[in-house]
Amino acid sequence: MTDAFYEPLGDGRFASTTHSSGPWSPKTQHLGPPSALLVRALEALPTNAPMQFVRITVEILGPVPVDELSVTAGVERPGRSVELVGAELRAGGRVVAR
Repeated sequence: MTDAFYEPLGDGRFASTTHSSGPWSPKTQHLGPPSALLVRALEALPTNAPMQFVRITVEILGPVPVDELSVTAGVERPGRSVELVGAELRAGGRVVAR
């Protein structure tokens, strides 16, 4: 058994482990691990200059199941010194957080 929240499956897909489950139900996740998965995807985006995050907002669109998840990230508004980036977390074909 692993101590990780997720096992990478490739192509932005991750298998959730039981460590990501929340206190309300063993079938849904506490939103700390999914939020970290979104930030990890944002940190991996290429930039033209060194950048740092000044604000991160996570919009929760529904329960995140302890199941396979996929993450996508991209630059929504490029800039020389300021950029707007975004990421989406999907479970079962629906967006559960962004």
